[in-house]
Amino acid sequence: MKLILFTLLLAGMMNAEPAKADCPPVVADGKIHGILPVLNQKVAYNEVVDCGSVSQIDLFRRARLWAAKSFRSAGETFNVSDKETGDLVGKAVQVVTLPRSETSAGGVYSFRYTFVIECANRKYRATITHIELIEGGIDSKSVPVEVYCQKNDKDLRAMYTELDKHLKNVLASLQDEVKNYKAF
Repeated sequence: MKLILFTLLLAGMMNAEPAKADCPPVVADGKIHGILPVLNQKVAYNEVVDCGSVSQIDLFRRARLWAAKSFRSAGETFNVSDKETGDLVGKAVQVVTLPRSETSAGGVYSFRYTFVIECANRKYRATITHIELIEGGIDSKSVPVEVYCQKNDKDLRAMYTELDKHLKNVLASLQDEVKNYKAF
C-alpha cells in the first residue's frame, strides 16, 4: 500500500514538472507573443526623447517631479536620484485587471519592474526592464515575464496586451510631464 502511494506521488511529481517546460515564450518580430518588446532576450521598453533647449538639471528636476507624482505605493521607490549624473532609478508596480468572461477567468495581476531615467544633452532616456509577475502579493514570489506560463494562451495574450498598454502609458505620461512641462 505504501509502495503504491509512493509510486503515485512520484509519478505525479514527474508529470507536473514537464508542464512548466511545455510553454516556452513565443517570440515573433522581436516581441513575446507579438506584444512585449524583447531586447537581449529580456522584455524591455526604451525611449529617447529630445526636449529642445532644456538643461540637464531642469530635465532631471522635471523627471523627479513626475516620479514623485506618479509612484506612490509602498512597493514603488526611486533608490537612485543623482542630479549630477541626471539619473533616476527605481522599482514600480503595475496592476493589470482582466474582466471575467465566458471564455476567460479574468483576474488581477501585479507586475514589478525597474524604471531608469537618464537625463543628458537636452534629452532623456527612459528604460523599463526586469518585468516580473508577482504571485500572491507585493512581497511574494515573482516570475520574469519572459518565462511565465499560463495554460490559456488567449488569457496570456490579453494580459500581455493590457500590460503593454499600461507601460506605454507610463512612458507617454513621462514624456508629457518632462518634454511638455508647463511652467508656473
